[in-house]
Amino acid sequence: MEHYRLRKYRGPETWAQVRKAYVAGESAPSVARRFDVGLSNLRRRAMAEGWTRSRIAEQLDLKPVRGGADGPGPGLAALTMGGELPDDSELDPELAIGIALLRATRLVREGRAGEARALAQAVEALERMWDAAAEREARRAAAK
Repeated sequence: MEHYRLRKYRGPETWAQVRKAYVAGESAPSVARRFDVGLSNLRRRAMAEGWTRSRIAEQLDLKPVRGGADGPGPGLAALTMGGELPDDSELDPELAIGIALLRATRLVREGRAGEARALAQAVEALERMWDAAAEREARRAAAK
């Protein structure tokens, strides 16, 4: 008894949504899972139809960036409202985290999810460091 794999057929409406999500910057595995299409099928169709990110960048006369930009984008500029960071004694970590999360939210709203993700990861790292510092201080106070 032989078993045959069921073939998935996705209509043009689904592929239009897949293309839109992929071109917008979502990863191919994520798009494939979300729309229930095969990953290799997605990549093959993207190459055949010319909607890979590099081809779209060429069409828009943009150069694909490999390894990061020359400097931080406007979303990753200084986190204070005035543009200059106060010295370390005046910087409240909770305020910095709040400002960074607001900035990340603004970036997502502007369609700059990659920068928002990088900023959110920085916020998570800052929270971990802040919690570790608080634990060290508590241990020092308990030891005295």
